Amino acid sequence: MNVELELKRICEKNNGEFNHKSFKVDGEIGSFVHISKYNLKITYRNVLMNIVYDFGNSDTAQYLIEIPNLQKPDPFEIKTFDPFTKLVLLKKHSWKIVSSSPSLKKEIETSIIKSNLNILFKNTAFEISTKGTIAKKNYSIATRLSLKYEGKIESVESLISFHKLLIDSLINRYQIKK
Repeated sequence: MNVELELKRICEKNNGEFNHKSFKVDGEIGSFVHISKYNLKITYRNVLMNIVYDFGNSDTAQYLIEIPNLQKPDPFEIKTFDPFTKLVLLKKHSWKIVSSSPSLKKEIETSIIKSNLNILFKNTAFEISTKGTIAKKNYSIATRLSLKYEGKIESVESLISFHKLLIDSLINRYQIKK
């Protein structure tokens, strides 16, 4: 699968803006490291999702979202368990949601299932770290993940879907009524 073509297709499908930079840096013993950075900017419900996929250097992706005008939103955190911990602890789920709001935790869990991230958590080495925090006057969502798992490009649509569901939940729950 061609990474650039697939990310471009997904970005176009979501009416987003696509940007790609490719370059080489010095590596060890006179070699070069090829680095490709893909940036997808997708707007959903007037909220910008800034998505960066970095291949070759760190092999990571990050999703950064800022939602304005939320009234006292609860912070949350999503953690996944590494494959060894999953095996040893025999957990029901491969993830843990931390929030002081039980109903927000339930909505996040529903979003994980609706977007099929639960299948990725269960069947691959897919791990994410997501935090929702209050930053200045906005609510900030930051998701970071390693791209060292099978199906990393196939999972992009599920990740975008998850973040859209998360935006829906937060706006519906905490939007300041005008």
